[in-house]
Amino acid sequence: MAKQVRAERTRQALIAAAAEEFDRRGYAGTSLSAVHRGCGVTMGALTFHFPTKADLAAAVAEEAETATREALAGVPPDSTLPPLAAFTLAVVRLLEEAPVRATARLVQERAVSPGWRAICRTALSDLAEQAEGLPTCGPGPQEWELLAVYLTAGAEAALRAGHTPGEVRAQLRRLWSLALDGRREPGAAMGGTRPRAASTPAAGGCPTMTVSTSQKGDSP
Repeated sequence: MAKQVRAERTRQALIAAAAEEFDRRGYAGTSLSAVHRGCGVTMGALTFHFPTKADLAAAVAEEAETATREALAGVPPDSTLPPLAAFTLAVVRLLEEAPVRATARLVQERAVSPGWRAICRTALSDLAEQAEGLPTCGPGPQEWELLAVYLTAGAEAALRAGHTPGEVRAQLRRLWSLALDGRREPGAAMGGTRPRAASTPAAGGCPTMTVSTSQKGDSP
């Protein structure tokens, strides 16, 4: 029993070390020698568990898929954003974990099967179909889903470029607020003079905006 426990600990340590290497260097740039040195075990111990680099990459992807499936099974409610928007924040939290970051890169490099992205897309499609908390007019479920896809991809790229998870989450919140608040006054975020706006009903009962840019003293 003790031997099995040690073997499983070694296996998990190898997966963790491989995830760090794949995340930093990609599939082509990662060597088995770097993994076993980073883990502090012999090459023989590594190849006992993972005979090839492909086996090691598959194990990292499997770890990420399990974590992602569990995390997205029920996206936690957000008091300020609908579930579809909360999904994008949940993915950022997942990407803080090395196995998930590594798998996202490996999928992009086509070094492993696209199972991780399929899990994310299935969860996203389910949320888009529910459309809970989203405006009932304007974009439909497919458009909201596409927006979430692009924002998630952008968040992943921002993390890869060195932005902190906290920065990316704050940016996502601002972008979702802009997307969901159709009544935001142009210029409000720029610190300039705010145009006066009046809401007028459109067909179907959805409000549209009529913006007046005239200021006091302007010509009529």
